[in-house]
Amino acid sequence: MNNLSYLNENELRMLSSQNPSERRMAVEDLLSKELDEEGVKLLSSMLLDPDKGVRDSASFTLIFNAHPLIPKYVVPYISSEDIALRNLAGEILLRIKESSLGAMTDYLEKANDDDQKFLIDIMGLIGSDKPVPRILEVLYSSNNDNVILSCIEALGNIGFSESIPALIKLYEGNELYKPTIAEALGKMNSREALDFLFSKYPVEDDLTKFSIIESLGHLGEETTFYFLLSELNKINGPLVWPVIASLYELKAKFNLELPFDESMKNSIVYTLTDAEPRYKKAAASLITVFDDKDIMDTLIRIYGEDSEIDESIKPAFYKYSKLFYAKLPEVIRKTPKNLSGLLWLLKDITEFDNSETLNLLSQVDKRNLSDTVALCLNNPDEEIRRTAIELLFLMNVDYALLFIDSMVEDDNIWNRLKVLEIIENIFTPETNQALKKMALDEEEMIRERAAWTLEQRGLTDLTTKTE
Repeated sequence: MNNLSYLNENELRMLSSQNPSERRMAVEDLLSKELDEEGVKLLSSMLLDPDKGVRDSASFTLIFNAHPLIPKYVVPYISSEDIALRNLAGEILLRIKESSLGAMTDYLEKANDDDQKFLIDIMGLIGSDKPVPRILEVLYSSNNDNVILSCIEALGNIGFSESIPALIKLYEGNELYKPTIAEALGKMNSREALDFLFSKYPVEDDLTKFSIIESLGHLGEETTFYFLLSELNKINGPLVWPVIASLYELKAKFNLELPFDESMKNSIVYTLTDAEPRYKKAAASLITVFDDKDIMDTLIRIYGEDSEIDESIKPAFYKYSKLFYAKLPEVIRKTPKNLSGLLWLLKDITEFDNSETLNLLSQVDKRNLSDTVALCLNNPDEEIRRTAIELLFLMNVDYALLFIDSMVEDDNIWNRLKVLEIIENIFTPETNQALKKMALDEEEMIRERAAWTLEQRGLTDLTTKTE
């Protein structure tokens, strides 16, 4: 440390302090220092500090200091048996981006299979074509399947189309690599890749077809869109998911119309219900063209699972709100895990058009919805009870007043306060009696506000009798 002439004695002392806070501050101060090689070595060694705060500060400083030797001294840490340290070094190299590629390609010479895979993964994520020659060397020379798969994936992430002939040759030679190669080819924006994948689709197993279908969405043309539509009538199971995702991608790319038929509807419902989130998001983006009870039922059941999906499907609830009102009671009665979100959605939709669509419902459907919401007044979740209180008064004041006794006795003070806020502007014998009860509430805030409201109404007798 004595060679670090640009550091004063206090800074040197803090770097070796027994106090982690002092070490952390000293490391952070190096962010704007013009380090020499000794300084870079010292800073890199702080990744070994026993304190997580110091390690995090060292990582931040290494990422943003911009000294060209930083990657050279960080790369060896990817060989650590400590997974946390290994990942931290990888994150630093990834964040430094292209400046780290030279040190990583140099280190590949001495790296074992695990380290080669780790470094090549990072190179692929950086996305520069500078390390491609070295990646290809590893691809041709390695006997380790995991390393080879990483090379294939990296070439795809980089989008290096000159590697297409090599990947096609590898595709024909090893079944294991086919899905990964199909995925990589889909990222290369090449007619050669598109034609090759089309030629292989009919003869491959479902696992490889899955990857090919996804790549067709990236590479495809208008004819690909119609080909995938026809496939929906022939396939079933999880293969439906990438078809839906690719149709969505091609529809957006070429401004194409999606047919509303039974096959498409069933495929979307199946994807929304059973697929992984990324496929659900694509399906959710396709549903706004459907006015269908099965679709609505599915949307209600998945609402709240993912905020991005919610944003895609929300317009359908507003557009087909009458259908939403009709389907909601049977779902609510089963007390689903997304009950809170559904009640908030119901409240938003009802307020959005000032109950106009709600009032178009038949008396039977409207009463069924009100009865279902009223059941939520007994829910153990205070937020659900509060939303139910607001909804009942929003939908039908007279009906809500049938439950006023239980509302004013809610266990939660904020729920009782919400009731008080609502009934302050409702002038009926029932609300007068409720206010008298609340004027005797155990909470002073509620007692005083209820008493003041009664006084404004000229009611000072707190006897709770029928008026």
